[in-house]
Amino acid sequence: MKTRINSVSFFICLVLLVSLVAGCGSNPAQTQSTGTASASTAVASTTATAAAASSTGTDGLEWRQDTSPVDISYLVNFSWFSLNWNDPTAQRVTDKTGVNVLLSKPVADDNQKLNMMIAGDSLPDLITLDKNSASLQIMINSGKLWSFDELIDKYCPNMKTILDEEILNNYKSKDGKTYQFTTWVEGKKWQQAAKENNALIGTNQPTFSIRSDYYEEIGRPDVSTPEKFADALAQIKAKHPDKIAFFLADGQVLSDNFAADLNGFGVQFGLNGTRQLIDGKIQWAVRDPKFLTAVKFLNNLYKKGLLTKDPFIDSKDIAKSKIEKGDVISYSWVIGEGEKTPGDNENTKFEILQPFTAYHQTRTGTGWLATVITKNAKDPERCIKFLEYMASEEGHKDVSWGIEGDTFSGDVVKGPMWHMVDGKPTNLPEYTKAKNADWGGVASKNGLGEYWFACNEELWNVVWWDKTDTKMADFNKVFGPLVEFKPEMDIQDPDPSSDLGIILQKSKDLLKQSSVKMIFAGDVDNAYASFISQLDALGMAKVEDAWNTTYKENLARMGK
Repeated sequence: MKTRINSVSFFICLVLLVSLVAGCGSNPAQTQSTGTASASTAVASTTATAAAASSTGTDGLEWRQDTSPVDISYLVNFSWFSLNWNDPTAQRVTDKTGVNVLLSKPVADDNQKLNMMIAGDSLPDLITLDKNSASLQIMINSGKLWSFDELIDKYCPNMKTILDEEILNNYKSKDGKTYQFTTWVEGKKWQQAAKENNALIGTNQPTFSIRSDYYEEIGRPDVSTPEKFADALAQIKAKHPDKIAFFLADGQVLSDNFAADLNGFGVQFGLNGTRQLIDGKIQWAVRDPKFLTAVKFLNNLYKKGLLTKDPFIDSKDIAKSKIEKGDVISYSWVIGEGEKTPGDNENTKFEILQPFTAYHQTRTGTGWLATVITKNAKDPERCIKFLEYMASEEGHKDVSWGIEGDTFSGDVVKGPMWHMVDGKPTNLPEYTKAKNADWGGVASKNGLGEYWFACNEELWNVVWWDKTDTKMADFNKVFGPLVEFKPEMDIQDPDPSSDLGIILQKSKDLLKQSSVKMIFAGDVDNAYASFISQLDALGMAKVEDAWNTTYKENLARMGK
C-alpha cells in the first residue's frame, strides 16, 4: 500500500528555546497562515523571529510555563507501533518538557483493548488512533473526550497561531466542537509548500510504464489516449507474441482487492476515490461513466489478445516477478516501481509514460490519525500544552529532524542528521542513506520520525524534500496539475454491523464477483447492466443517501 519548514535548531543549541510555526499533517507540509510564502521564505522569516523570541521567552507558546516532571499515559492504538519511549528522542523530549510518556499499545489490531478501556472507563490520558475508527465516534458521543477548543482557549490560546487552519475547522463534531487533533493533513499550506518543493507528486503516484526497447521499435508513437495506447501495444505484441502486452501490477485487479475506483489504474480515466459526485449527488464510483469506460478499455484489450487473466489471479510477488523477468510489454503501477530493468535485457528499462489526457486524481488531504485527550486525563492542562509543544516547529525538530550539523558522524544516534540548505532544513545525504538502508533499525536506535502525537505533514517531512531532484521535478511538472484536493469528499463508511454497513459489504462482494465477468465478457454493456441491477436490488442507494448527507455536512462545516 500507499504522500513531508523551518529551522532554528541551530538557535536552540545556542539559546535554549525555539520557534513557532507548525500544524498537523497527513503527508508533508502544512501549517497555518496564508500558505502563499514558499517553504524556504517561511523558514527564513521564522528563523529570525523565533531566535529573538526564544531568547526572551516571548514566542508565546505556553508549554514552557511548566516543565516540571509529570507522567502522561498514552495509548497508540496500533499493535505494530515499535517504540516504547525509551530512546534518545524520548529522553530529549522529556528533558525539555518534563513529560514522561507511559506508552502502551494493543497486542492485536482488533480494537478490543480500546473498546474494553471505553467500557471500563479506564482510558489513558492520550490516545492516537485511526481518524476513521468507530471507537473515536463512540468516545465523542459518550462524552469521554475533552474538546480541543475548550482546552486551547483555557490553557494555551497561542497554540492557535501554530496550527493550520484545517485542524480546528474541518473536523468539528455536530455540536461545533473539535475533539480530535488530526495529523498528516495535507491542507492549503502543505499543498503550497509541496508544490514549491516538488513534493506534491511522490513515488506512489499511479502511472503506466512500457519497455523502452519495444517502444523504440515502433517509433515511439503518441499513446496519450486509451485507443492510441492499445494500438501501440498491438504493434509491439505482433513483434513479440510471447510477451504479455499489458499487466496490472500490485494486485490492482485481484478479486479480493478489486475496488470501485479500480485502484491506481482508474486515475488514467479520471476515476479515483470510491465515491464520486455524479449529477450533484455522491454515488458509488461504479455508477460513474468513467468506471464503465475503464472496464471497456480492459475488455477491448482482452478481445484483442492484449490482456490475459494473469493479473487477476497472480499474487503480488508472482506479478512482480513477471515484470522483473521481462515477461510483459507494459504495466500499470506507480512512479517508484515504474522504471525497472527487465531481466531478459539489462541494456534497456521500462519507462514511465505520459498520462492519458483524461488522467485526474482527487485527494482529500484530510489526514490519517487522530490524537485525543480523554476526560480521564489527570492533568488535561499539561496534556494540551504537551501537544502544543509537539505541534510546534521545535517539537518537530526534536521528534522528527534530530540534531543539526554539517557533517554526519556515522552514528545514527549522535548525528548530526540535518542542516540548512538554501533556507530549508534538509537531511544530510549520509544520514538519509543510513536511514533508507534500515528504516526500522535506525528508528529503534534514535527514535526519530515515529512519535506522531501532533505531527504536521510539512514540518515532519520537509527535511526529506529535495527540490534539486530533477527527475521528481519533472514528474511534478507533468502530474502535479492533474491533482485536485477536495477535503469534503472525506466520507466515512457506515458501521459494518449496521444495516447500511451490511448493504455496503454485500455490494462490495458483488463487485468482486462481477469484476472479472465484466472485463472478460462477450457483451460488456449487458454484463455491466446486470451488475447495476443487482446492486440496486441490494439497496445500495440507501448507503449513497447516507454518504450524500455526510457530504453536505462536510460542505457546511468547511464553509463551502
